[in-house]
This record gives sequence, structure tokens and C-alpha cells, in this order.
Amino acid sequence: MSASRKVSVIVAAALLSAGCGASASDQVKAKVRELARTAAAHDYHRICDDVLAPALVSRLRSYGISCERAMNIALSGVRDPAISIGSTTVKGSSASVITLSMAAGQKASLETIGLIKTSHGWRVASLRSL
Repeated sequence: MSASRKVSVIVAAALLSAGCGASASDQVKAKVRELARTAAAHDYHRICDDVLAPALVSRLRSYGISCERAMNIALSGVRDPAISIGSTTVKGSSASVITLSMAAGQKASLETIGLIKTSHGWRVASLRSL
């Protein structure tokens, strides 16, 4: 493979992984899947830095708790989580996704995840049980 072809492949991969070219709905669903993956891995730092909306992280801090600590409290007992993504609605810079969340030893939960579009892409801003 020529050097210019390698560069083209690398640039294309970077654009695809960044969500470029994907619809807003696809980007929102990808962020919800990222939340599920990072929660399953108990990667609280990544959840706080890459998944949650900055305003939500700031709100946690205003209550005197770090985001990572709050995620540890909320998710440390969750084992084998799974999420099924249902209806997705995108309106401008906000979106909502209805999900069915499950985990070992816990009842399934129907939830609405609210997302906002930030300068760093879509971020989770709220979670509400239905």
C-alpha cells in the first residue's frame, strides 16, 4: 500500500470513529452504547470525561462529590449490564432515547436517557425511569 493510500485510510478511520458522516440519531445511539460499555467496564473516569454532559458533572461537584465517586456509588454493584435501545428522537441540540436496561440480579428498567450536543459531541445529560 502506498504512503498516500495509508494516510487516506487512517484519515477515513479517524473521521468514522469521530462520528463524522453518521446521522445525529446514529451518533446519539453510539453515545448510549458507549455509556453501556463504560458502565460495564466500571470505567468511571471515561464516563465522566467522555460520556456525561459537563453541566451534569458540575452539578455533582456542587453537591460535594466527584463524578467518579458518584459513578462508583451508582454502578459498583452492577454486573453484566445490557441495554436495548428503542425509540430515538433528535431535535436540534437535544435528544432522547428510550432504553431497556438489564443487569444480573436486578429487575429490568425502562428509562429515558436525555442527551445534549456539546462542542465535543453528544453527551448524556439526564436519566429518568419510566
